[in-house]
Amino acid sequence: MASVNSSTKASIYYFETEGRDNLEEVLKILKKALRTRENLRDLKVVVFTSEGRGPALAYNQLSDHQPPKMIAVTFPRGFSVKRPNGEFYCPQIAENVLKFFRGVEIEVVVPPRLPFDLIDGMDGHNQQMQLVRKTMAMFGTGFELCFQALLCACDAGQVEEGEQVIVFSGDTAGLFVASSTRHFLDPQRGAYLQEIFCKPRGLTISRPKVQPSKALPATAPKTLEGERV
Repeated sequence: MASVNSSTKASIYYFETEGRDNLEEVLKILKKALRTRENLRDLKVVVFTSEGRGPALAYNQLSDHQPPKMIAVTFPRGFSVKRPNGEFYCPQIAENVLKFFRGVEIEVVVPPRLPFDLIDGMDGHNQQMQLVRKTMAMFGTGFELCFQALLCACDAGQVEEGEQVIVFSGDTAGLFVASSTRHFLDPQRGAYLQEIFCKPRGLTISRPKVQPSKALPATAPKTLEGERV
């Protein structure tokens, strides 16, 4: 298992809003990290995706030399979400995209359920999962998706417990240590976040009604070459 030097200097890039509109910028940040930090190049990359766009773009943009081992985690079969207009959206990866992933050896994990999903009739469990999700929502929806993707990839045997893994979603990326869902809160074996590469600072999805009354001065670099953090 590759190890990243604990004394490595790193900066965090902040987005002004949440959402997958930030995906291409996330990939630019990851590409720079892989280019400038040699020890990151041996790590697996886990991505949470609804339709496959993230891993497809990542394969094209992160494979300057040897493409990283990539695991795409998506929603369970039958998952749906109600949109503001009342219609239900059932995210899934199209067959032609799955065929491309098989050809370039991107593993696809379709879990039977997401780790933080509720279970009918299990009120105690559901209260605990709601607490976990609300806690993670303080960091943004992408943060929660990254953790769920990491746990699913480990449950599926694609990464090992204790393995360092790069994980990203549409607006968040970081360096994580993996665990299974069973052990993710265990103080000895649990999953945790080692380093944040980028995240939203404006939580326009998870905290849309709790935004500052005045915009804060910019604290993030305007370009990837910026020096401020």
